[in-house]
Amino acid sequence: MNMKKVIITGASKGIGKAIAVSLLKQKFGVIGISRSHTIKHKNYLPVIHDLYSTEGYKEKLDNIIKNYSDIEAVISNAGNGIFDNLENIPSNMILPFFNLNLISHILISKHLVGYFKKKKKGQFIFMGSEAALESTQKSTIYSSAKHGLVGFVKALRAECNKSNIRVTIINPGMVRSSFFNSLKFKPGNNKENAISTKDLSDLVIFLLKSSNNINYSNIVLSPMKKVIDFKK
Repeated sequence: MNMKKVIITGASKGIGKAIAVSLLKQKFGVIGISRSHTIKHKNYLPVIHDLYSTEGYKEKLDNIIKNYSDIEAVISNAGNGIFDNLENIPSNMILPFFNLNLISHILISKHLVGYFKKKKKGQFIFMGSEAALESTQKSTIYSSAKHGLVGFVKALRAECNKSNIRVTIINPGMVRSSFFNSLKFKPGNNKENAISTKDLSDLVIFLLKSSNNINYSNIVLSPMKKVIDFKK
C-alpha cells in the first residue's frame, strides 16, 4: 500500500470509526487498533488489542512498525464515559476506565515517539474533551482523565518540538455519536446542539494535510447551542 498511513485507536465505533471511514475516502491507509472491528476496506488494517489492558502494546506496535514502516500519524482517540456521583461508581470500574481514557494514550505515544524521532517527522492527534477545561457534577473520573491527558499532551509537545513532531489535542463538546448510547443523557436533537462526526473528521483531515511547519496545539470545539436531554 503506497499511501500515507495513519494509526487510529478506538476505530470500531463512534468518533474513531467516523474518522477512519473519512480517511479511507481520502485515500489514506488506516491501521485501526481496537478490541473488535467493523470496517471492511482494502486499505483498512485491523489490529485487535484490548485498550483496557496495559499489556501487549510493545509487541503490537513493534509488529505494526515492522510491517508498515511509513506511518505518518497517530490519532489517539479511544475512550468512553462514566458520569455519576463518585460514591456511586464501583471501585472495580475506576482503574480500567483510566487505562482506556488516559494510560492507553500514554502507552501508544511511548512506543511510537521514538519511531517518529528517528524519522524526524510525525504527528500525534489526541481526542480530548471539553471536560478537560471545565469540570461539572458527576464528571469526577471523566474530567480527571481528560485533565491528565491535556497535561500529558503539553509535556509531550515540548519534548517533540525539536524533532519536528507535531502534537495536537482536540477538546470537543458533545459529539453526536454512539458515545451516549450507554449514558443517561445526550445532546439535544437539533443540529446546533452537538458537533457532528463529519465536522470532527474534516478537522482531523485538515490537520493531517496541513503544513509540517505549523503545530496546532489546543483546539476547542463547541456546539453553537448546548442543550442536554436527560433520558427517561
